[in-house]
Amino acid sequence: MHGVKRSDYEAVSKKEREAKLKKILHYSKLTKVVLQAHRDRLYSPKMFALTGSLIEINPDFYSLWNYRRECVLDMLAAGKDKALICRDELKLSEAGLRKNYKSYYAWYHRIWTIAMGTTDLKSEIQLCTKYLSMDSRNFHCWNYRRYVMRIGKVALLDELKFSSSKIDDNFSNYSAWHHRSYIIPQLIEAGDPADIQKLVDEEFELLKQAFYTDPGDQSTWLYHRWLLGQVIGLGVDQDRKASSTEPRKVLVKDKEGQIKILQRELAMVEELIEIEPDCKWALLTVAMLIGGIKSRGKSDEGFQEKLKGTFEELIKLDPFRQQYYLDMKKYVSEQGET
Repeated sequence: MHGVKRSDYEAVSKKEREAKLKKILHYSKLTKVVLQAHRDRLYSPKMFALTGSLIEINPDFYSLWNYRRECVLDMLAAGKDKALICRDELKLSEAGLRKNYKSYYAWYHRIWTIAMGTTDLKSEIQLCTKYLSMDSRNFHCWNYRRYVMRIGKVALLDELKFSSSKIDDNFSNYSAWHHRSYIIPQLIEAGDPADIQKLVDEEFELLKQAFYTDPGDQSTWLYHRWLLGQVIGLGVDQDRKASSTEPRKVLVKDKEGQIKILQRELAMVEELIEIEPDCKWALLTVAMLIGGIKSRGKSDEGFQEKLKGTFEELIKLDPFRQQYYLDMKKYVSEQGET
């Protein structure tokens, strides 16, 4: 058996193994009954109750969830109380999450249930907070939280503060950084210029703290690249259909303003490299920032030599990606050339 040492298996008594086998055979028998009822489109109270019992044992059997949703729709068509049904479905999905709090199917069923419009969404945010206190990088829970935000008009600044608390606990929380990438564009869209500038300055400062705390963590560098896309359009394909995390509008439109930000960030990253010379992500960012400056018509006599040394160091540190670095070097070196 995968992941189970033979000694561990042998430590279980014969009586315990037989009892476990009996449970497995019983579960298997009941699932066959339910699946046959599903094929027969039988939506009886007995089968509905049985799906719940089996889901509590194993929340990752998606066919049971599918059948249960069909039963629910049949009950609603018969005029049963929607609010009561939804309450029970949320209880069941939470029971499934207690069994496996990363169950795709339990989280999806919860989304399906609250979409019916009978749920107190504040309690759903509280539930997410509880589960994220158990595992702050549970991306299923983060995704569900964003869904609740979309339909429940949750205060964006409250959510930004919540993501900050998770980042303060651990800078290496990619899910918390991604949560910000969902919130920030909406705040930019709705805020006044002074508030937006303050927000952006705080984001860059937070990233600087993260870089110096754990320079080897990729999540902060990826968020930094994303933030530059929001502020100055760095790396943004204007012809591609924008997603919820891509900029609806670039904040700094004039080239001089964009170059000033790129130069500021370049100076900060180069200062970090003096302390952490083997930081691959910092070296990559130097190349990206120089490429951004050059593409905006600003060059420096030392750029080519700096790029040469940067990519030589990257290949030395990460030889398996040598061709990628060579391709990137060619691309960045050609930026701004006519």
